[in-house]
Amino acid sequence: MVAIFVAVLAILGGCGPKPHLVHISSEPAGAVVFLNDRVIGETPLDTTIRQRDGDYNIYTFKALKEEYKPVKQAFKEQLYHQTAADVIPAQLNFVLEERKKYPIAITSVPSGAVVTLNGEVVGETPCTATIRERIGEPRIFDFVVVKERYAQGQKVLREFAPQENGAVFEFPQALHFELTAASQ
Repeated sequence: MVAIFVAVLAILGGCGPKPHLVHISSEPAGAVVFLNDRVIGETPLDTTIRQRDGDYNIYTFKALKEEYKPVKQAFKEQLYHQTAADVIPAQLNFVLEERKKYPIAITSVPSGAVVTLNGEVVGETPCTATIRERIGEPRIFDFVVVKERYAQGQKVLREFAPQENGAVFEFPQALHFELTAASQ
């Protein structure tokens, strides 16, 4: 009899707190949203957040979009009786900041040489290569300039992490190649 009463209470009253409905948006739209490192969708979206087991839970949201810096928002239950609905607002908006762009003007004498960056064609001199800021491991940029009947030109830029002495990597505004006639 007691088991039936408990079952009826569970069905009518539900078990635990109700899921919390959250509307998530971003500027610009189209960011992939993670909740505690699991993809939950792409902005704009409505999602339900279920209460996690235990006390003092942390709910970490992250928004990622190509060519933009990632943004995180975390919400922590400060008191043992708080729920997800108490700490997570009903609307979350992520304002994404575009990664910096570094245009590099590329010229050569003679002009009309084909420019590649890490094996991909950028254009013919004079042209501009645009490199975007990135978080993570330092990169290598291998610029190669080729023109028929001329020796190939090459310049390698090696990005580096900020140094203890304050030195930071800076992209040049221009790269110039003086091509020499190929020996026959």
